[in-house]
Amino acid sequence: MIRKQIVFLFLIVTSCFFSLQLIAQENSANQGDVRYISDDLFTYLHAGPGLNFRILGSVTAGAKVTLLKLDKENNFAEILDEKNRKGWVNADFINKDSSVRELVPGLQQQVEQHQLDLQQELTNNDILNQKISDLNAEISSLKTLLTASEQTKAEIQQTLDNYNQSAEMEWLTRGGILVIVSVLFGIVITYLPKKRRRNDNWM
Repeated sequence: MIRKQIVFLFLIVTSCFFSLQLIAQENSANQGDVRYISDDLFTYLHAGPGLNFRILGSVTAGAKVTLLKLDKENNFAEILDEKNRKGWVNADFINKDSSVRELVPGLQQQVEQHQLDLQQELTNNDILNQKISDLNAEISSLKTLLTASEQTKAEIQQTLDNYNQSAEMEWLTRGGILVIVSVLFGIVITYLPKKRRRNDNWM
């Protein structure tokens, strides 16, 4: 069980790593590359590529923006922010990697999904364990019935053997009695007096 949880956590970390790479590579529907305002700053949105241009507003740290143009000479970048405002910010404040603000909700959702999957796996495992326990109980019951059947069979066989032995003894006894009776009958007939013949001849 512990090994399965370790493998599951490893899969979670791996999937998060690949998700970070996919998020970092996605492009906005608008023209230009997707960039992010650095998490550790608060920057102003200017009307032109420089600090001397009018401030149009501010961009929250970690906000997702679309890079439209890059002024390398002044080191400013024209962006389109989440409020659909166009403006210029210092190019040093633009990152290619997703901000923590963007990543955390996705990671939380993935963690919750993995937790649900893990819970489902644990539930399935409990169900399988219960089925195995039921099958073992059924096997034990069948073994008990088999033992009882074999014992009954042995008793029946013993009864049959005893009956056959009794039948043989009975036949032997009857045969012996018949032989003795026949011998006695023969002896009796032998010792019976014989009837004399009458002599009718004339002298």
